Amino acid sequence: MTELRNALQDIRFGVRLLGCAPGFAIATIATIALGIGATVAMFSVVYGIVLKPLPFGHPERLALVWTAAPSQGFPRAFVGAANAFDWRAANHVFEDLALVRTIANYNLVGDGEPERLQGARISSNLLSVLQVAPALGRSFTPQDDRIGHPANVVLLSHALWQRRFGGDPGIVGRTISLNSEPYTVVGVMGRGFQYPTREFVLWTPLTIDPDDFQTRSNYAYVVVARLKPGVTIAEAQIELNVISSRLAREYPATNAGIGAEVVPMLDDTIAVVRTPLFVLLAAVAAILFIGCANLANLLVARSLARSRDLAVRAALGASRLRLIRQSIAELVPMLAAGGALGFAAAAWILNVLVRLMPSDMPRLENVGIEWPAIVVAFVTLSMVGILVGSWPAVDAGRAGVSSILANLSRGTTPRRARIRDLLVAGQIAGTLLLLIAATLLIRSFVEIERVNPGFVPEQVLSAHLAIPRLKYPKDRDVAEFCRRILERVQALPDVESAGMVNRLPLAGGLQTLGVEFEGVGPQAAKVPMVDSRTATPDYFRTIGIPLVRGRSFTEADDERGTPVAIIDQKLATVIWPGGDPVGRRLRIAFPGMPWTTIVGVVGHIRHDSLEEDTRPQVYWNYRQRAQDRMALVVKARSDPAALSRSIAGVIRSLDAEQPLYDVRTLDEVVDRSLARRWLQTVLLATFAGLALVLAGIGVYGVISYVVGQRLREFGIRLALGARRRDIVVLVVGRGAVLLLVGASVGLVVATAAARVLASLLFQVTALDPVSFALSTVAVSVVALVACYLPARRAGRVDAALALRTE
Repeated sequence: MTELRNALQDIRFGVRLLGCAPGFAIATIATIALGIGATVAMFSVVYGIVLKPLPFGHPERLALVWTAAPSQGFPRAFVGAANAFDWRAANHVFEDLALVRTIANYNLVGDGEPERLQGARISSNLLSVLQVAPALGRSFTPQDDRIGHPANVVLLSHALWQRRFGGDPGIVGRTISLNSEPYTVVGVMGRGFQYPTREFVLWTPLTIDPDDFQTRSNYAYVVVARLKPGVTIAEAQIELNVISSRLAREYPATNAGIGAEVVPMLDDTIAVVRTPLFVLLAAVAAILFIGCANLANLLVARSLARSRDLAVRAALGASRLRLIRQSIAELVPMLAAGGALGFAAAAWILNVLVRLMPSDMPRLENVGIEWPAIVVAFVTLSMVGILVGSWPAVDAGRAGVSSILANLSRGTTPRRARIRDLLVAGQIAGTLLLLIAATLLIRSFVEIERVNPGFVPEQVLSAHLAIPRLKYPKDRDVAEFCRRILERVQALPDVESAGMVNRLPLAGGLQTLGVEFEGVGPQAAKVPMVDSRTATPDYFRTIGIPLVRGRSFTEADDERGTPVAIIDQKLATVIWPGGDPVGRRLRIAFPGMPWTTIVGVVGHIRHDSLEEDTRPQVYWNYRQRAQDRMALVVKARSDPAALSRSIAGVIRSLDAEQPLYDVRTLDEVVDRSLARRWLQTVLLATFAGLALVLAGIGVYGVISYVVGQRLREFGIRLALGARRRDIVVLVVGRGAVLLLVGASVGLVVATAAARVLASLLFQVTALDPVSFALSTVAVSVVALVACYLPARRAGRVDAALALRTE
């Protein structure tokens, strides 16, 4: 009880100190809040996206199985249904395997405006594999997804149920219209179920064409597997390797070179963002270190004022433990206030970050301040309080009163001076490391923006359509609907040209196939797969893809005419180097596919991202190879965004049930493809700038403190004839030594750590000398300016006044 009263008394004393030394208190609390806020916010992002377990039963046993065919240009690809069923029948490592088709668009009509919804087709056992169940109604049954005869039933997401149907519990059993077909709602999933991603808002039974089991060629499915208890990923991989080898022997025409890759479901989900997020977390950890170093310097300076009192207490019999408890307890109010402000700052930072995160960031819905982040903050504050707060008490308990007073007369102890110098050098090293990393990413981002995408996005509006096959069952019906849209849009005022393509550049979405060429040699083997696109005649002109040779499509190239295609310049160069491909023929590498005449060559574009120049492209005429998922592009004479309402009106006039979605300018599409890298670069640059400010404050604080302690010495030097410039050089020289030590350590660490960033860089090496030089100069300038300000004060000291005050 006595100990509790003593602790409360010490805490009350700490509260009184806040009023007695408001400047010190504000600086301490602000430093704590800044470090804790940034750390908790970034750790919350990393935990929610990378570390938090998947919201399914026993998530550590969930895996994804992919096709592995590196010999055919596919290190990883979707899975064929026939292979998946064979894996399920022959394996001994999985409890079960489920199939998912993630490419599914549904037009919801009735109960409001027509709306495009993203959904997935799933096998009836998926929910049992994931070990989840609907919150309302039932899941699918094997009867719902009979091969070739799926039932028209649907599961809704919680968000769609709330937004579109007002959370009506009577929705189960109701019929809704999807793609002009009636679907019966059999269930509503729980609030936390967001699979494969948060964009998916409904699920229907999977349709598998019986022919897929004969041809074994339709690689269109994601396979979700649940490992048996005690089975590892490595063991599952070994067994699937054996099964794949057997299938290759049994079906050499279709399965030669086809293997399988088993990966943990969580690792696969966050593979793309893991490294960037950990880099940002490391940056925040560096800021936390720099902030703690500043805080330590503040508290060490304060401890000098408390040393006399603690020494007297020790001389009167106070134990070292009692002195340590007192010193730490006095810090509790400032630590508590800084921690509270830090959590408030973290909540605000998280709110901003979530809004800025790109829409394709996986598992973003999981981000929030949770108990691991709270534990990290509490441990950090506790360590700061214990390690830093106990220093003066340990010194007082170890030294006598006479020793303490002697040190006070000198201003500080040599050990404390060394500690302060080391902390400042560490701040400089950490800051230089962050600046180099940020500069590398900034230079990479600049290089990416300089990349020519192969098309001209300016003045172009894009919009997507999902054309229902029930209403437009035949290819010619789809093509005719597209033609009428283009005819009406082209007639709008301020429209220069309009076109359609089934996959918009840099907008995501992969569609590849193998092609073979008539009358060519072994060089054709260099192009195992190409991007396959269906386009209308004016698509190339609308988005500025240059016509290099031959002609574009025309409306005369219909289903009754000779099949025609257009290839890009990259493919033409590989297959016919120095020759003219126009008039040559190619065909899809599949039995029974017709030969297609090449009528033109267009420029090569970057489709996946500006950072990757991957596959060449082949374009098919929309009347001869229709696609029911199309992107409309419209070249405007002025502001393209102003056309969106008019285009929506055109679509509505042709089909009142046809929604438009993802309407944005092509410039915005390009910017969106860079959103993740932009955010990563901006955050790291912000952290580096913050670290630079903190390091500058740290250097200024130490040099300013040294100047205050050496005023008498400077007065004597001036009285003995020293020039004021000599005093400035002396003070700046001490800071320069700290800068040299810190920068040397920072460059060594940055040289080793920069290699971690290598996978995030573009057209910039990990040891880019420009980035290292610019960062070193920036840190040096800030540090020397921070030294010069107190040095100038030292050079202006009045010698007589300094000697009298001492």
